[in-house]
Amino acid sequence: MKFKRIHAATIGALALAFSASAQTESAPEVQNAAADSAATAPDPLSSAAAVYATFHGDVTDIKQNSFKSANDIQSALSNLGSQNSEQLTRGWMAYSALVASQNPEFRAAVRDIEGFYGKDVFVRGLQNDVRYARSLNGGNSAVNSAMVAGDADSKRLTSTAAFVKEQAYSLHGSGWAKGKVGDSRAIATSLRAQSLRGRPARSDLVTAFTAPGIDSVLVSAGANGAPSVWESVSSAASAIRVPDMKSALGISNKRVAAGKEPIADQIATLAAYRIIGSEGSAAAPMQRAMTEKQTAGCLNMAQLNLQQCVAAAHQHFEVPFCIGEHALADVGRCISKVSQ
Repeated sequence: MKFKRIHAATIGALALAFSASAQTESAPEVQNAAADSAATAPDPLSSAAAVYATFHGDVTDIKQNSFKSANDIQSALSNLGSQNSEQLTRGWMAYSALVASQNPEFRAAVRDIEGFYGKDVFVRGLQNDVRYARSLNGGNSAVNSAMVAGDADSKRLTSTAAFVKEQAYSLHGSGWAKGKVGDSRAIATSLRAQSLRGRPARSDLVTAFTAPGIDSVLVSAGANGAPSVWESVSSAASAIRVPDMKSALGISNKRVAAGKEPIADQIATLAAYRIIGSEGSAAAPMQRAMTEKQTAGCLNMAQLNLQQCVAAAHQHFEVPFCIGEHALADVGRCISKVSQ
């Protein structure tokens, strides 16, 4: 079967060429602008989370629309394939922390410690021991909420991947889809360059994360059985809405997977920074805490596999398989690895 040959090619000779130039460019630091009486700059977590939201907006566009031309396929490939693995990881970590920060018991514990010792001392404690935040009352529950939200996102990516890969088979009967891709290696090389630059967050989604109603969205996102909040977000959406809880299935509490404890600890630490505020002594350590190498490495490999798969494609109908398997399903697997 041609698709199996394409998939096999993702671990073939091109691997050495692509892996030799693994992504090392990290997401740019968010510069804190001076606040005036009218407005304040978005905090680092909100700005980073908007990158993750932008990715899911592109996923929604693909989920809601079938491929009707080669341009549709190339547009989807460019949007999803241009994500920078480190920026996307920071975005996922930030979103997870925003969800975790809504836990009332954890919020109260963080505020109590900050009130007793002062912000600067508390920040030093968070820096000196990454496990500290999660050990506070409500810490594990807060992280569980983040894992529930991540699980919903992973399921969404898996289902969208299945929809996209099915099109790879159904497009066999379309004349345009049997056309030659062209220089597929050049397309793969272009994807690589795009992914090194990254895809910027949409400004309206940056704004959405600072909107008055965002806390109610984040609380709902972490509720057991809640669907992914990103179903309401597309390239045309200007807000993030509370998910429809009627479709909740009652997912049980998550456990942190073996070897993933440090990621769970980082999420709790970021959530604590969110609660006490990102200004002052918390600004720099918050930025550092968003960096997570395991997930970034997993997402980087997903992108390498996408580029290799595209380089091996010959006809347009083959490319949706690459998109579904590597730009969607692989990403879903990467962000679900923290829980079991």
